[in-house]
Amino acid sequence: MAICPLCSDRHGKRYCPAVAEQICAVCCGTKREIEIDCPSSCSYLKASRSYESEKPVLDPQVASKARNYDESIIERYHTILDVLTGSVVEERMSSSWLVDHDVIEVFKSLNATMKTLSSGIYYESLPETPVRLSLFRRLKSVFDELMKPDPGAVRNALKVTEAIEVLDLLTLMALMNSSVRPKSRRYLDSLAENFGVVPPAQSSGIILP
Repeated sequence: MAICPLCSDRHGKRYCPAVAEQICAVCCGTKREIEIDCPSSCSYLKASRSYESEKPVLDPQVASKARNYDESIIERYHTILDVLTGSVVEERMSSSWLVDHDVIEVFKSLNATMKTLSSGIYYESLPETPVRLSLFRRLKSVFDELMKPDPGAVRNALKVTEAIEVLDLLTLMALMNSSVRPKSRRYLDSLAENFGVVPPAQSSGIILP
């Protein structure tokens, strides 16, 4: 039996599609979505997500914020939420490196931008990495369209205060449906499933630092 290429110690018993080799169960469990950029199709990744969904561990601050929301706010903004999350899915389909943490940070950057706008000053709090900047630009253009006055429109233009509320909700939903692992795509995969699309394969099977 081959030795696990990740630890060079234990026998490899699980096929890892990210490295296209057999790795040991310990490395699979401890390096998953941390050092290993796991593809969404991996059966071991799916099994771990199923287990996590049955035994959720929420950050106390996230749990506290969640209690402040009810179904009414989702009903009020469901159309806008669908448009924005659909745009996240579109970005993910063209950017295979995008992970949950990128999306969460973009939501926070947009929120900071909207808060400066609400104070009468416009300043874009731009994310630094190209992957996040691309998503920021895509979502910002959606918000610009939603907030544009249009006398002939069926719906009213989205207010800045409403945009902030939507971004608070989106950030919370992403945090609740992701994990602490830096390469987690659990939230992104759940959005893809909701929209009936197949997530793209990662650009490479290498282990990222």
